[in-house]
Amino acid sequence: MTVQDRIEPAAVDTVVTGEYVITVNTGREIFRDGAIAVDHGIIVAVGKRADILARYRPATLIDKPDAIVIPGLTNGHRHLLCCAKGAMPEGGQTLAALREFIYPSFAALTEDDMHVYARHAAAEMIRFGTTLFEEPGCNHLEAVLEALADAGIRARTGPWTWDQAGAAGADGLPDWLTMDADTALDRLAEGVRTVRKFNHPRILDAVTIEGVGTCSDELTRGAADLATEYDSLFVLHKSTSEREVEMELKAFGERPVAHMDTIGALHERVLLNHMTSLDARDVELVVASGARISQNPTSALKLAKGTTQTGKWRELAAAGVPMALGTDAENVSNHTDICRAMQLAALLPRDSTRDPNAVSAEQALEMATLGGATALRMQDQVGSLEVGKQADIVVFDTGNFDLRPLHNPVANVVYGSTGHSVDTVLIGGDVVLRGGQLTALDEAGLRHQVEEINRRVLGEIGIAPLPRWPII
Repeated sequence: MTVQDRIEPAAVDTVVTGEYVITVNTGREIFRDGAIAVDHGIIVAVGKRADILARYRPATLIDKPDAIVIPGLTNGHRHLLCCAKGAMPEGGQTLAALREFIYPSFAALTEDDMHVYARHAAAEMIRFGTTLFEEPGCNHLEAVLEALADAGIRARTGPWTWDQAGAAGADGLPDWLTMDADTALDRLAEGVRTVRKFNHPRILDAVTIEGVGTCSDELTRGAADLATEYDSLFVLHKSTSEREVEMELKAFGERPVAHMDTIGALHERVLLNHMTSLDARDVELVVASGARISQNPTSALKLAKGTTQTGKWRELAAAGVPMALGTDAENVSNHTDICRAMQLAALLPRDSTRDPNAVSAEQALEMATLGGATALRMQDQVGSLEVGKQADIVVFDTGNFDLRPLHNPVANVVYGSTGHSVDTVLIGGDVVLRGGQLTALDEAGLRHQVEEINRRVLGEIGIAPLPRWPII
């Protein structure tokens, strides 16, 4: 017997096993019959199942020999300040939908509403495998922070901010959170301080403005500077449609991305949401600046943004731009399932370019994991299954038609799965979903509360969400 044979296995909190462990590490290694050892919320080893179980003695063994295990999914654009799912009138494009339905809905939400909405949104995301998300601006920030802490999810967030002085004009904007640029910048700085004072290890700050033609250059440039000053992330909606591009060309003589560059608001701390209307120069500016992107395929399709005609997803991916996938607000995507976003991120660029290699399954999975974490400037903490990183882990049950027969685990996950196949989720080593059931949140109770809030808000803004077909 050797010395090594006599060494006792080291005690750890948890070991997770799977038929395939897709690490998304530097070498993009996939372990067949793999395992991950976790202690105090940190990954301490990744490798073959037999080796890990020989070296470590877990207090909890999550033994899933038929499963696919991947890093936690990132939702790069998920509003908590939201609207009723399925209630948005059909036929509206971005600017009309914002002014006629979305902004009035936002304005109607109370502090208690926001607390419930945030808990419900976190519950839905966790259920579908999301462990980290970016919230592009909420109201009642303190209530949101408390809700996210209760849920155990990882997030970046800040306060909804605008000065209603952008290229789109003020027509149709609500008398809600109206402020000038200086007041808006004070609100943004206070938002950063509020998140940091809350001091939760899984919740980071962001400098969040709206940006769909609703923010002045003074506010946009000042927000970009704040993100640098506070070592934060500057988040805004940009190049969301051809209509937005036309407005900025008329107002400034430049496209939205070029104008951000001109005013000094485009740099490596910027996260640009949507970006469905670009030209080749826009791509060059994004690459040169180091800016990051969240593309949101389902909301782009529902709002007819032209993502397959004026998007530059193949070019952005080929240039290595850090890119997340998002689901936007529940009123547009009607879901928060990043698995569905992965499929579209891989397939839509192929159709638009007629190039079957435009975006690979591997690139789509990277966007949903490490790419998303990088876009949110959190790649040192999460995004891959590597020693030293936070144990954010998603386990897919493969005992269904989505994932069997199982030959190529990456292809199966990207092309065939939905979040309903997610069985177990760990965030920082804590099991927040087990056997498809949330461990810290009451799914049914939250759903009931949200539906009550939605009915009240829809009544206040005068929207009756009915199908065009008769209900007898």
